[in-house]
Amino acid sequence: MDHGSPRGQRMERVSFNRPLGHGGLETMAAHYVRQTFKPHAHPEYLIGVITGGVHAVWCRGEQHTVLPGTVMSMRPGDVHHGNAAVEAGWVQRMLYIDEDTMVEIMGDLRDSHRAPLPNFDACARRDDALAANLARIHDRVHASRLTLSRDAALVALAGLVAQISEGGPNDAPASATPDARARRLVDYLHAHVEADVSLDELASLAGLRRRQTIDLFRRQTGLPPHAYHIGLKVRLVQDRLRAGDAPAAAATEAGFADQSHMSRHFTAIVGMTPAAYSQAGRDRTFVL
Repeated sequence: MDHGSPRGQRMERVSFNRPLGHGGLETMAAHYVRQTFKPHAHPEYLIGVITGGVHAVWCRGEQHTVLPGTVMSMRPGDVHHGNAAVEAGWVQRMLYIDEDTMVEIMGDLRDSHRAPLPNFDACARRDDALAANLARIHDRVHASRLTLSRDAALVALAGLVAQISEGGPNDAPASATPDARARRLVDYLHAHVEADVSLDELASLAGLRRRQTIDLFRRQTGLPPHAYHIGLKVRLVQDRLRAGDAPAAAATEAGFADQSHMSRHFTAIVGMTPAAYSQAGRDRTFVL
């Protein structure tokens, strides 16, 4: 297999969809070449498969060189970043599933709809059969125009998630010993997403020096405060774009200096431009 040539053309393409009737679910199929994802985390579960090229990704303190046939799985809050490991880039299919939707999906495996949330024990695992099954499920959820077909694919997804999960309750990806000061800092940033927060404010809130504040925050969340806060701003922009706001208005509401400032951070976390994201409803493909 030629891992260096996932596609004949070295052009970035992203196909993004929010399937009708599944508000807590987004799907993406992408071929990235130049894209570099900065360290970030998502509030959703990520489940996906690499189908071409080679992807270099850092997750949970480990560096992975991800080949075709690899299943990717991340919990909410798992910090990760990555880029292409070969000149021709990599090809991926991803599902982003919020907690309520995951509860509903996993409920199909049990009589109760409060089935335990999955606890993915590895960000990347090589399994050709599992990867091929996930790719088929993704394609049905991502592209099918029939609600019944998408629903059936999500039922099949529950069984696949159970295969790659430890099956127990979801553990927090950060430190096992929460710190009340760090919790105050996180809550403060969530309450002031649109603000231009200073490190002095956070240090005063924590009762620590600035360097101690950064170290404490990173230990608890996996990210320094500024990166965490930018991630919150990007999520707010996503929310506003889904609600129909123009990118410029969403940038202002989230407290970015201007639209270009927002767009740079948005693309480095979401993997597409704000304009492309705002146009996604039924499946659309964008050339980046």
